[in-house]
Amino acid sequence: MEPIDLTTTNYLEMQELLVNESDRGAAVLAGSYVENFLGIYLKSKMIDKSLTDKIFSSSGPLSTFSQRIHFSQAFGFLSKEQCADLHLIRKIRNHFAHHPKDASFKASPVREWIQNLHSSKIEVPMSNGGVFKIDDGRAHYLISAGMFVAMTSMTMEQA
Repeated sequence: MEPIDLTTTNYLEMQELLVNESDRGAAVLAGSYVENFLGIYLKSKMIDKSLTDKIFSSSGPLSTFSQRIHFSQAFGFLSKEQCADLHLIRKIRNHFAHHPKDASFKASPVREWIQNLHSSKIEVPMSNGGVFKIDDGRAHYLISAGMFVAMTSMTMEQA
């Protein structure tokens, strides 16, 4: 499906909605937003925009989240690490979408996928000498999604 035009402002507005969503709703909505935004990012790299419909159609080479991630890495649009996070976001989104009874940010396999997101490794030194680290899977997932949207937005604005 051809990406729908969205901006970082739309994601910030959506963040407010995600606060009141169930874990399933937040996972599916944020993951779908990232998938769409990756499409926008790839579309911004296109020289011949007349091929957009064919490339992003349901049978096109960039119709799925996974294909978009692989393409982004193969052509150097995103780093291997960024793509690894996107694959985790994709897996988590799909897990919540396809497991109606047993999906949780606190249960396997989602818990392990969350632990592999780069945002899960961030530690902030505190003035008292301690370290602050977010210990909430849902927060890490949403932070990772937001970081991707912000990073690609900045890249597109600079181009």
